[in-house]
Formats: sequence, structure tokens, C-alpha cells
Amino acid sequence: MSLISKVTGTVLAAAAVTAAAVPAVAAPAVPAGRTAPTPTPGDRAPAYLTPEQQDVFRRQAPLVAAADEIRKAVESGPSAGYAGIELAGDRVVVWWKDKVPGRVRAAIRQAGKAVTVEVRPAEHSQSELSEAADRLWAASGADRGGRVHAVKMALDGSGLTAAVREQDAALARQELPKVGVPVEMVAQEPMTLNKTRCDDDAPWYGGAAIRNDTFAASGGCGGNAGLYYHCTAAFPVHINLVRYLLTAGHCGAPGDRFTDGAGQTIGTAEAEHVGHDLLLIRVTGVVSVNDATGWIWDGKPGVNDFVKPVAGWGWTYKGQSLCVSGATSGATCGHVVDGKYTEICGTEIYGTKECYDDMISAKSPALGSTAGGDSGGPVFELTGGSSMVRAMGSNTGTVTSTSIFGSKSQWTIFQDFGTATRDFPGLEPYLGFAKDPL
Repeated sequence: MSLISKVTGTVLAAAAVTAAAVPAVAAPAVPAGRTAPTPTPGDRAPAYLTPEQQDVFRRQAPLVAAADEIRKAVESGPSAGYAGIELAGDRVVVWWKDKVPGRVRAAIRQAGKAVTVEVRPAEHSQSELSEAADRLWAASGADRGGRVHAVKMALDGSGLTAAVREQDAALARQELPKVGVPVEMVAQEPMTLNKTRCDDDAPWYGGAAIRNDTFAASGGCGGNAGLYYHCTAAFPVHINLVRYLLTAGHCGAPGDRFTDGAGQTIGTAEAEHVGHDLLLIRVTGVVSVNDATGWIWDGKPGVNDFVKPVAGWGWTYKGQSLCVSGATSGATCGHVVDGKYTEICGTEIYGTKECYDDMISAKSPALGSTAGGDSGGPVFELTGGSSMVRAMGSNTGTVTSTSIFGSKSQWTIFQDFGTATRDFPGLEPYLGFAKDPL
């Protein structure tokens, strides 16, 4: 797929945000300009991780490894009947419509030697749901003059969900077209993009606060009023020998200069996939091979900053529990994947409304788990006894819905790392260890 450069126009407003107040700044575990220490696998479980969450990551690790093996087979050839892969309790469930291809059956048999794998019939494939979602969006999408501002795909092939504002629900229900698959309508506010840790240095880590120099920004990263930022870096990545930082596309556009919170130049945005909300910032200067290791910031900005090495990347699956690390909120875990948005809209840093597709949805553990300034931050899975991470995606924003009883729930919306590797051929994360422990 070719890269898409955004056409920028008049700046409508500076995208300055105020970071949440936190206690006084403490020195980060890795001072700027120094090489991060190499932790031993299992030597540090984050303080924010509950024993229950640690157990979730421990139990899902062999399931994820099996799912990855099956997903690799799915990606290797025609997979018209593929509907999704789910981590369901103690087993992997493969949802498929009609006959499963031989290469995928072989991968399922191989994966089944380590964990229980079930194949369940799906009502619809992902390709069928995607085509139905396109028809729904063409008839009722917000950027086509309709009332539907997001369309979500079930990862078991059961159908679609159309999101509308609560005040539009009655009319939207009457206008909803028939698209050949089940469509559930929900009342939900439009996505809030999390644009708004703090004083990093080359070779630049994921989770660091980043500032788009085109716009004014508010201070407050880590409680320090002199550290300014808009967004968060996801992961240090490379295409061949060229080093980049991956972040959210709505944080800028090709040609924008990015700095860290203290104003030190990181580099210039070079490539963007607007529809998938992804942006590559080409890092300025030459980074030696020894320095080009992959790490992300963890902990609470300005309170207990520390780092973790990147051990690889993976696809995401329904039921998978993940973590997000942002320059405002720090790291939170327990975001559980439950679907994929074929269309969802928000307003980017230039003030332009954009609609994104193929975005992953994960139910957040609590309201306020992510906030303004966390956009672009790393979405990851803990592995290696919680001392390492696997790159799973880049944070985009949040959606909040209210039940008929008045209770609110929040979802984290992100783009998965696998899609980034498709959009930017040759893209790989820099690793802090030689190989993925899975």
C-alpha cells in the first residue's frame, strides 16, 4: 500500500493541552543521555500491575504464541473465510466461515500440541463484514452526512455495531440501512483523540513525550511546567538502516518537526498513513548500532519512570489483555481487545476532521485509563516475567458510552503494529533483546 501524505491547510487552533497534575518530579531511572540498564527477565514487575494482571499475562503467553503461529498461516495466503482469533479462557478459538485452508489446518494442528485450539463456525468472514461496513458507512457515515460516527466489527464474525450520539439514536435507528449482516446500534460519544516522559534523549525511547514544533504546547509533563508536549512516541523502529519513531498520525503531518519535552530535536515526520492513524518521524543524526536498541518508558511520568526492552511484536486477538503507556497517564494494564472499528472519526492536530479504519478496540479497565497527551503511545503486552514488552500498536484515543442505567464505560482505540508493518514495508521494531522470548 502506498504511503499517504496529508495535505495541510490553515491552522485553526493551537492544539495545546494541559497535562494532569502529579506529585513533584523525581529523577528518572535512566537519566537523559545514558544507556538504559539491561534488566534480567523477571526482575521487575511494575508496581501498577496487580497480582491478578500478572497472572493474566502469564496465562495468556502460551495462547498468544499459538495464535501467532496460526495468524502467520492466515497471512501467508488466501483466507476468504477468516473471521478472527480469540483467546477464550484456557484455549484459542479460531472463527472461520466455510472450509479452513490446508495450510491453516496444519498450523492449527501444530499449535494444538501446546494448547487447546478450537475451530468454530463463523456466521460471516471479516471480508464480508468489511464489505457490509463499507455499505453502512456509505449510507449513514458521519463524513457522508449521516448520523453514524463509528462502525465496529465483531472478531467472531457475528456482525457489526453502529455508534451514534444518544440524541440521534431514534432517528438513526429509522435510517439504518439493511446491509446483509446483523447490525447493533449503540449510543456512544464520538472518539476523543488523546493528543495533548518528558525529557528523553537520543536514541529516543517509546513512551517519551513528543512535541510538534508547528504548534504551541502546554507544559506539565511529569509535573514539570517547563516540559512541553502534544503526544507520545510509540516505539523506536527502522526500515532497513533508517531509524524512526512511530506515533499517531493525528499528531502531525509529513514535514512537521518534532522535539522532546525540553525542545531537543528528535527529527522530522516523513511518512503517514492517514486512514490508519500512523506517522513515522525520521530521527535526526546518525545513531550507532550499539545505541539503536528498542526500549519504552514505563511507570508514572515524573514519579517512578523506568524502562523496559522491546522483545518483538505481535498481532492482537479478541480477549487479549494489553497495556498502554502515555506521557500523561503513565502505564495502565487490563485493556482487553474486543473488536475492530472499520470506521471511526476524530479531529487531528490541524483541526481537520479525519475518519480512520481498521482500528482495534479494547475495553479499558477504568474511566480515565488514558488521557490527552497519550496519543501515539505504545500499546504492548508484558512478557518475560513482566520485564520485557512486545510491540502491539500505537494509541489513538478513547470512546465512552453510557448505559441505560447511567453507568459509563471506556474503550481504548489503537492501531495494531501488524498493520504498521503492512503500511510501511520493511518496518521492524528495534529490539532490546536478541529475540522474542515467546
